[in-house]
Amino acid sequence: MKPPKIAPIFREVELAFERHLSPRVRSQRLAAYALDKITEAKQINGGGSGQLAPHRQIVDGREGAPLISVKPDGVIVARFDLLNDVLVWIGAELRRNSPVLSGRFSQSHVMYVDGEPHDPKTPIPDGQLYTFVNVQPYARRIEKGWSKKVPDGLYEGVAAVAGHRFGNVAKVTFGWQALQGAVPLEAWAGKTTMQRNDRDLKDAALDEWRRRQPTIFVRPH
Repeated sequence: MKPPKIAPIFREVELAFERHLSPRVRSQRLAAYALDKITEAKQINGGGSGQLAPHRQIVDGREGAPLISVKPDGVIVARFDLLNDVLVWIGAELRRNSPVLSGRFSQSHVMYVDGEPHDPKTPIPDGQLYTFVNVQPYARRIEKGWSKKVPDGLYEGVAAVAGHRFGNVAKVTFGWQALQGAVPLEAWAGKTTMQRNDRDLKDAALDEWRRRQPTIFVRPH
């Protein structure tokens, strides 16, 4: 297993140069030093995949300014937001490990941001809680060992690996949550026929029970 990524949220680089150097030379040396360190951090946070982790560059308080524009005694900050990598990885692992018959299940994983479903065609917005859930009612059966492909469950396994791999970026946990508004689940939950062991449940409890789905919770640090 790959080691967890290093997640520098803010990294400031300061250098003290000899006084006889001109302001222009000091700026050039500071920019060169910062470029070297930022490139190193991008490679580390890329996870060894050959891709460089994206970052936001702030030079003397100006976001996106070129490094060479730094003042002789200025400050360069590189901000790495690795949460997006965590979320993309979880979504990909859920799809990759999904049991496949019709393909409907693997295509029914949905990410919610603070309770709102996210359109995968749009950028992931900032949020306090990200959740992954499958809108098919038989996700519960799969989580409880119904499929030979994931006999120990899908969501709990992916959550455990993600929590170990990205624990320095976000808190990743597994649990169960009542999902509202998902069409396939609502159609199943709305059935009037009850199983024998459901009859003693109150209506509200039964309604919630029918909508409980395995869920991965992601809370950024």
